[in-house]
Amino acid sequence: MSEVKLLLGDCLELMKDIPDGSIDAVITDPPYNVGKDYGKNGDNRQDYKKWCSLWIEECFRTTKDTGIVCIKNITRNLPVMFCEMDKHGTIINQIIWRNVSANHSKKSFWNAYESILVYSKTNEYVFNTYIETQEVSKPSWSKKRRERQKNQMRDIWDDIKNVYSGSVNHPEVIHADDGSKRKAHPCQQPIGLSARIIRFFTNDGDTILDLFTGSGTTGVACVQTGRNFIGMEIEPKYFEIAKKRIHDAQQQMRLPI
Repeated sequence: MSEVKLLLGDCLELMKDIPDGSIDAVITDPPYNVGKDYGKNGDNRQDYKKWCSLWIEECFRTTKDTGIVCIKNITRNLPVMFCEMDKHGTIINQIIWRNVSANHSKKSFWNAYESILVYSKTNEYVFNTYIETQEVSKPSWSKKRRERQKNQMRDIWDDIKNVYSGSVNHPEVIHADDGSKRKAHPCQQPIGLSARIIRFFTNDGDTILDLFTGSGTTGVACVQTGRNFIGMEIEPKYFEIAKKRIHDAQQQMRLPI
């Protein structure tokens, strides 16, 4: 059974207690600095780049040489992410998750994806190449190249739907307790997204850290895939949602088949 530790507080303070090189993978989805309502903790920082620099450095400090740091963000913040992550590691992949945003500007193309940046500290990171496969839509004419491809997963993921709410609800959505159709957390992510990253880049029993736990999606994915989880969340109401979701997932895993 997975070991789970949920910590309430500021990740920069909580990370001080995480030993060097003790984490197998950091998988996190930080605030995007776009003015989302996260309760008492705003999403409109003047020091966003400096703030990101501090927690990204901590991600790499606490990660094992065989581990990875995986951060999801939007296009406007990629220069910051690349700049800061390049200081500590080497990029493995920039995964494109096709996720059409409800927010768009009249002065740019409508955003249709988010990036998931995966970095390693050394070349000894875990990668379970064929834990999932993907049909090749246009197989190569070369037999040797087809054999090398072996339906390996590509870096564009369009088969995992975002968590939506409204007249039609995503099966995983958690609604706010005010009777509305609003999501309890404005940026709830699908379990399948975290689970896929976990299965490819970690092994059974590994420890995953999420600095911005939110509604607890990565924690649920860890329980379902047999990984240990350390989650940090600064907002008490989201901390309670995450705690309940992860507890429910643990109970579900204990049920007889």
